[in-house]
Formats: sequence, C-alpha cells, structure tokens
Amino acid sequence: MNLRMRYCVWSLAAIGLLVGLTTGNAPAWNFAPPNSVSGEAFGISVNAAGVAVGPTPHVVLPPDGGMVRDQLLGIAVPHLAASTTLGVVTTGSIGPNKASAQSNATVEQANLLNGVVRAEAVVAMSSSTADGSTATSTGEGSTLIGLSINGSPPVDVTPSANTQIAIPGGTVTLNEQIFEGDGVHTRALTVNMIHVVLKDPFGTITADIIVSSAHSDVNFVPAPKAGNAFMTGGGKLGTGRDIATFGFNAGSRGAGGLHGQLQYTDHAQGLNVHSLSIDSFGLTGETPCVTFSGSARVNNVDGYRFTVNSACDNGEPGVGHDTFDISVSDSRGVVVNSRSGTLTGGNLQLHPE
Repeated sequence: MNLRMRYCVWSLAAIGLLVGLTTGNAPAWNFAPPNSVSGEAFGISVNAAGVAVGPTPHVVLPPDGGMVRDQLLGIAVPHLAASTTLGVVTTGSIGPNKASAQSNATVEQANLLNGVVRAEAVVAMSSSTADGSTATSTGEGSTLIGLSINGSPPVDVTPSANTQIAIPGGTVTLNEQIFEGDGVHTRALTVNMIHVVLKDPFGTITADIIVSSAHSDVNFVPAPKAGNAFMTGGGKLGTGRDIATFGFNAGSRGAGGLHGQLQYTDHAQGLNVHSLSIDSFGLTGETPCVTFSGSARVNNVDGYRFTVNSACDNGEPGVGHDTFDISVSDSRGVVVNSRSGTLTGGNLQLHPE
C-alpha cells in the first residue's frame, strides 16, 4: 500500500448534522478462524452530536498476516480535535509453532476540546502472541509525552491501565485497555491511549473522542504450515521523548522468493523510512536473529537504503528481550541514521524453516 501524505480539515458544515449519538460498551471481538491473526490501528476518531470523523488514518491486518500502514500529515476538527502527524502500522504472521500480531499508532501534537487535553505525542501499542497452549497480549510501550489535562503542566507518563480523570462535562480515560480471548488459543487487546467521553446534565453522551488506538489478536491451533524462514514484528525503541517505532515483515516463502516491507520512524530525529521490498535476507549464526536490507524512501524521497543489521526474537514477551538494530544510508553510502536496542514496546516473531 502506498503512503498517502495528506492533511485533513473538516468543517461542521461539510460534515453535516447527525440525528444523535449513541455509544456503549465495545462489542466482543470477532476472532478470525483458527491459525489466523488480526491487527488494527487508527490515529483519531471523533463522534459527537453533530460530527462524525474517522477513524483515520485506519489500517486493518489481513487474517493471514503481513503488514499494512498509513499516515496523515495532520487533522483538524473544529473545537473537538486537532493534531499534526498521525502514523499507524499493523503487522502479523503465522508459523508452524507460533502466531503473532503487533499494532501501533502515534499521534503528534494532539489538542482536544480547545486545549482541555493536550499531548506532544500519543503512542499506543498492542502485541499478541500464541503458541498453541498459551495466548497472551500486552500494551507495553504505550506512552504519553508532554501530557496536559485541564491546564496542568506537561508531563511524560505511562499511566496505569484505565486511568480516569475528570474534565469539564465528562471524563478522559488514559491507557484504556480491553482484553478478550481464552488465554489458550485466543487473545486480543485494544489499547486506546486517550479516550474522551462528554455527557450532558441528563447523562446522555454528547461526544466520544479516541486518540491513538492499537488492536492485536491471535487465534492459533498448532498445525503444520509450509514455508521458509521469515520474521514479522513491530514495536518501539527508547523511552520518553527519544523514541523510534517500527513495523516489518521479511523472509522467504517457497518459490515466491524474498518478500518484505518496513516502516521505521525515528520520532526524535523527524525521520520516516518506508520500504516495500527487500533484496537480502538471512539467519545470523545459531541465534534467533535475522538480517535483511532493501531500498527505501526517507521523508518521501527516493534513493536511500536500509539495513536491519539484526532483529532477534529472544522469547516472550518481546518487551525487554527482543532486540532491533537498523541503519539507514543515502545514495553515497553515508549512514544518515542508526538505532539499536532492546524493545521497549512490541514483539518480534521468528518462524524458522
């Protein structure tokens, strides 16, 4: 899927009026068939008594895995929500012994309700994995940078799951986490990093706003699946304001040869790398690591290359164990960006031959 660089502005007149707003508890997730994965992510969703926008940008993972991503340069919904860059990625894979899915959403310079809720960066992450006997999900790596509510001083924080704070006319839930599944073959997690709900004096919901939502789920029953070695993954490196997020799949499947794509964003450096193909892939020694490389676009400009020097699946959970090492070079071979470390969010999954 090609990246669509766009900026969206809605006016109330253009949106039109709705007859009303109803909302309630999220319905139970409809798990895909056994031996399948699913992922979903979006930047912003606005549903009010006169406005319906999004979710946008919005990506959904096919049940057989892969990678889907999208990005907006910015969004503006008068009096309700605005932001600059919104980026979303979802990846997943199914192997003979494991299945995994990872999704992440990042929204920068979020401004809700004319400044009642602000954040410099809103990062939601959801990772799910299953091996046939245990299925788990985690939202580790989700974070808020420069968060301010009701005019409070900005803070960098990872709130406890489902933290609620009162705001004029309603509440804001931070790090909203919704788990589903049996924990054996199925598991799902939706992370809504900021969820604002406003009500009128009679208790009727008048606005429902979500910023940075990431969902992942797996449904896995061990069954042989032919294929050569490949790896999928997504996650975060770094903490606080110095973070990079990524998603990829890479490997070889039978006569189909090499396949893969990569999305990598170093938020601290303002660098966005996108590749739709790889030209090398291999396992590294006896460790559960791979290396791969290919051509790339950097900040929407061709002529660059990326090399994942190593991506290592060191067991579950991926956070605190898996590692990722990437370098990006220009047409002269000069390295313009490099980053390596242990995942602070997400998960890598190796499916050996």
